[in-house]
Amino acid sequence: MVAHAYATVPYYRDAMLAGGLRPDDFRTAADLAQLPIVEGAELAAAPDRFLSSAFAGRDTLMVDTTGTTGHYKRIHHDVDAVLIALAAGGRRRAAGEAVPGARRRGPAVAIVPPAGTNAAVRAFHRKHLLPFMADRLEQTFLSIDRPFAELADALNRLEPDSIVSFGRFVGYLYRRALESNLAIHAPRLIWYGGDAMPEADRRLIEERLGVPVFSTYQSCEFLRIAFQCERREGLHVHADQVAVRVVGGDGRDLPPGTPGDVVVSNLVNRATVLLNYRLGDRVALSDARCPCGRTLPVIGALDGRSEDLLVRADGELVHESIVLRRLYGVPGLSNVALVQQAPDRIDAKLVVAPGADASRTVAGVREALAELVGRFDGLELGIAVVDELPVGPGGKFRAVTCLVR
Repeated sequence: MVAHAYATVPYYRDAMLAGGLRPDDFRTAADLAQLPIVEGAELAAAPDRFLSSAFAGRDTLMVDTTGTTGHYKRIHHDVDAVLIALAAGGRRRAAGEAVPGARRRGPAVAIVPPAGTNAAVRAFHRKHLLPFMADRLEQTFLSIDRPFAELADALNRLEPDSIVSFGRFVGYLYRRALESNLAIHAPRLIWYGGDAMPEADRRLIEERLGVPVFSTYQSCEFLRIAFQCERREGLHVHADQVAVRVVGGDGRDLPPGTPGDVVVSNLVNRATVLLNYRLGDRVALSDARCPCGRTLPVIGALDGRSEDLLVRADGELVHESIVLRRLYGVPGLSNVALVQQAPDRIDAKLVVAPGADASRTVAGVREALAELVGRFDGLELGIAVVDELPVGPGGKFRAVTCLVR
């Protein structure tokens, strides 16, 4: 991968020449630390510098993300990388099959945005897999932006064996149903990724419904990173797809058990090449062997993603993925941080792209926020245009913060 990057990827060729490095200087994953750490802002500012010339104009899976950094980024994955990630999903499925208990009669259900990475990946699978394989792997999908009552009714009708969704959202869905004494189907297990599920929600689901909750770790930049096995004592790293480091503020590796910034290198995607990339999460590696018997490296602790929900006028919650997808459709918006202070008060800081009409961008953000929270009258918006947005503790950026109980 390093040789490929040196030959075809402008950023890494320049970085290696500047550092006096050649591909032969890289023999193990540990040698990747010789490369500079890439920040999300660098990828956002110049995505073509990370795109291999060998894949420019070719058929790739293109996904976009703001992630924990809040910077809008475009990533291309080549066909082989997408199918390798699909194959790695077998590890997660095997862990799910090992969970005791009879299977439910219904399908696997994913509660995800109607348009986004999940939908793009599904379409890519259907394009590149034989039909019988695509049909076998297809899940049943429910849109995350459907009203709460409709989602509960759909789950009761489908009676899924498993549910996959965002951690905060599926935790909210079951907490709200249980607190309202509303009947909601209990699957055999729940998988979440994309953001962290509050511990109180996980306990509520497991203790009240007896449904085990599992976590996966993935991103648009790397597709699959790690997964929980049936023991749920950490997350196993897909070490044949990514190399994971944990670093301190000085960029040096931290010992197992010490939390720090996760730095990931993609070992399979030859389109958008990302080596030594700071993902924006804080994790701690573990040197303990998992009792499940797997020998993959283990992430012992994962702080999760800095994402949140907005509260609508009707009491429904709007997931961060929906919020940012709508906002980044506003012309000229480069970066944004929202704080919902009250149901009818939102403060926003905007970074406007160079050369864009700031007044038009502000007007577009006002319109989008009113739509998102369903308040076209009486919504108080405090919007400020700034040059840049500061990161929070640990280097994370919080794009959406809700202070409404």
